[in-house]
Amino acid sequence: MIRPRGRTLVGICLVVAALLAGAAIVGGLVQLHDRLERQSPTLTTLFWLALIVPIVGGSAYLLWRYAAAKPPPPRVPADESGAVEVQLEAIEKVIARIENPTARAELERELARIRPGGRKELKVVIFGTGSAGKTSLVNALLGRQAGRTEAVIGTTQETHEHLHAHHGQGFVYLADTPGLAEIGTAGEAREREARDLAVRADLLVFVVDHDLVRAEFETLAALARHGKRSIVFFNKTDRFTEHDRDSILAKLRERLKGVIAPDDILAGAAAPRPLTVKRMRADGIVETRAEPQTPAIDPLRVRMDAILAAEGESLHAGNLLLRAHLLARKAQDALAAERDARAQAVIEKFQWITAATVFANPFPAVELVAGGAVQLQMVSEIAAVYDVELSAAHVRAIASRMIQTLVKLGLLETASSLIAGIFKSSLVGYAAGGAVQAVSLAYLTHVSGEAFATYFRRGQSWGDGGIQAELIRQFDLTSRVDFLQEFARQAMRKASERMLKASPKP
Repeated sequence: MIRPRGRTLVGICLVVAALLAGAAIVGGLVQLHDRLERQSPTLTTLFWLALIVPIVGGSAYLLWRYAAAKPPPPRVPADESGAVEVQLEAIEKVIARIENPTARAELERELARIRPGGRKELKVVIFGTGSAGKTSLVNALLGRQAGRTEAVIGTTQETHEHLHAHHGQGFVYLADTPGLAEIGTAGEAREREARDLAVRADLLVFVVDHDLVRAEFETLAALARHGKRSIVFFNKTDRFTEHDRDSILAKLRERLKGVIAPDDILAGAAAPRPLTVKRMRADGIVETRAEPQTPAIDPLRVRMDAILAAEGESLHAGNLLLRAHLLARKAQDALAAERDARAQAVIEKFQWITAATVFANPFPAVELVAGGAVQLQMVSEIAAVYDVELSAAHVRAIASRMIQTLVKLGLLETASSLIAGIFKSSLVGYAAGGAVQAVSLAYLTHVSGEAFATYFRRGQSWGDGGIQAELIRQFDLTSRVDFLQEFARQAMRKASERMLKASPKP
């Protein structure tokens, strides 16, 4: 073994030798140049060309290769629209890596909906609890009966969009959503749809018909954190006295301080109750009739128009950017789920390879060597699943460290004793010693495979506590009983499939 001081001396000797060799080459070239110059100027010119051209050409080639290999600098967007385009390009690359055609097609459709088109469209989403008067407000804003209204929670079963106006900023659509806080599974699904649409709104109108309850406040606060531009409309004020209406409006502004600006908290009545009018006819008979009242929503209409005129462009760009971020997260989640499923298939394959190898070989030393070989190949395939490129030396280092940790923690003996104990108390019919060892090492292959998958999923990080803590965590998470039962079921299924294939066809 060469000591550090010896390595330093060797390095100095190599540098001196290189300098001497360089000096000898330069001296030889000088002598050749002098000889050629005495004989012919033409030969001297050719000498310089033969010397300089390869040097210049080689340098240019190396610079070109370096520039080609160097990744282009990231494109810095000039504004929100540019940021949206950069984000969409990144999403497109993630979606292209998803193998499931159904999931990929769904994400591509959503991506197409986000891409800015030729016609500018602004979406105003009417949002709130059931029977707060959302559909009545949509009807009042449109000036026509566009949706059914009833005094029953859950009247609006699905989202409806209506063209409101051709505004200065583009086409404005009103979206009437299902209500929040509806009872039952169907109500929960409709609420999820409403929340999803609210997040994607350019402008949100949150309708209430009373002071805020906790669920409404939490929803509004969450949407504000997403950066949603929101108006709160206190509806059905015709049912309150003037004093009560003013008190509730003041309370709303107090509760939403720092969440919604006071100027964006308004009151009115989208569908005021008819006014009962008595009139005496010429014949002296008094008749009573209900006269419909004009919707009292002018403050809301004025505020909506002002916001869309002043902020429509930035609201639309910001909303596209938010939707792109949400789609990016959704695409990444879909890709991660697909990778996890493929990693599970790899782990299952190698646990069976381990079991078969160990069961066929009764020598423990060879079993450990075989297990090490399995670990090497499993690491390589799991890394490939997560698009991680590893050198052969790196793969060996990781697999070796895993095996050393298994032995150090005594998990090999622990797994063998636990599996053997389960065999004794179960009805599995192949409880021979070789089977115990085979299943034990298959179990440990499964545990280490889960640890490797977590390592690559985290970006080649073992997390707090390192490889040892992660291995113990996976050992504790993976139930021995459940693993053995599933292992036995798969073994019987595989055996049945082989018997069916081997049986002669009639």
